[in-house]
Amino acid sequence: MRLASVLVGGAPRLALVEGGQVYLALLNGSQVDPAEFFRDPVKLVGKLERGEPVQGLDRPLEPPVPQPSKIIGIGKNYAAHAREMGSVERPVFFMKAPSALTGHLHSIEVPEFIQKPDYEGEVVIVIGRAVKHAGRREAQEAILGYMAGNDVTARELQYDERLPWCLSKSLDTFSPTGPYVKVLEDYSELQGSCVETYINGERVQHGCADEMTYDFADIVVELSKYMKLYPGDLIFTGTPPGVGHPRGRYLKDGDRVEIVVRGLDPLVNVVARPPGPRSS
Repeated sequence: MRLASVLVGGAPRLALVEGGQVYLALLNGSQVDPAEFFRDPVKLVGKLERGEPVQGLDRPLEPPVPQPSKIIGIGKNYAAHAREMGSVERPVFFMKAPSALTGHLHSIEVPEFIQKPDYEGEVVIVIGRAVKHAGRREAQEAILGYMAGNDVTARELQYDERLPWCLSKSLDTFSPTGPYVKVLEDYSELQGSCVETYINGERVQHGCADEMTYDFADIVVELSKYMKLYPGDLIFTGTPPGVGHPRGRYLKDGDRVEIVVRGLDPLVNVVARPPGPRSS
């Protein structure tokens, strides 16, 4: 099952994706608020029914999980990426603001004062049930599904100004996710996952789960030592080598960015630089 979020009459509604077509999701014959659904998705997912078609994947979608209690990222979880960034330290966790979320075919809006915006294609896992102090089996069972994500990062804030990572990664629209959540049928799906990033059709990143320092269950186990994870929480699980920063190849206005997780449709966004505030 593939879960998306689509605007209907200006309000986000849960949707099901089948064969490139987006259908309304119904629960007891009624439309579903995705924010409400992801508060207890394990209980509700088996009760969903397919409603009428509303659009295809060639039109914008909202972030599949619109209001997570938190977004957590893990940096340098691929050893090759850690090396290209000049570090061999252990992976590091950081927080991202939920307000940074944006959806499939929405713009990545780069403010005028940011000159080094960079891409980080990742597999994002979605927590399906509350968990604390999880063992490995419980961690696996806590993962509802996964999707593509782009941990867009302002490198001058991260490295030149050495501000907390959460600031460099939490600008509005700097967390595209989607186009939908693939509900796990078995944890082994994740173990075989790979992620690629394309900029204007050129592949710039590729990595698979077997290259990760912490695998998906390890991440949940580690995080749940320190904080309770709730249904709908999102975890960006790390990016493979190939980011732009080591080569000075930053995102430009008009760049088309595609994040492709094996077996899923691509998450597509275009970079835009909105006009800055007018001086008085």
